[in-house]
Amino acid sequence: MSEHSPIKPPLVVAGISLPHATILAPMSGVTDLPFRRAVRRCGGGLVVTEMVASAAVLQQVRSEMRKLKTGC
Repeated sequence: MSEHSPIKPPLVVAGISLPHATILAPMSGVTDLPFRRAVRRCGGGLVVTEMVASAAVLQQVRSEMRKLKTGC
C-alpha cells in the first residue's frame, strides 16, 4: 500500500479489528449509555463505560450497575 493511498488498514487492538480508529476514553460522569450510543452512531470504533467501583458492583449498588448497561 502506498503512503498516499486513501485506504487505511483496520485498527487492531488485542486481536480485535475495529471499524474506525476513534476510541472513546472512559470519563467519569460522561460516558453513560446514551453518550456511548451517540459516539457509535457517529463512527466511534471502540466505546467503553466509565470507571466503576468493583466493591459497589459486587454489592449491586444500583448507580454502579446502571453504568455497566450496554444496550444489547
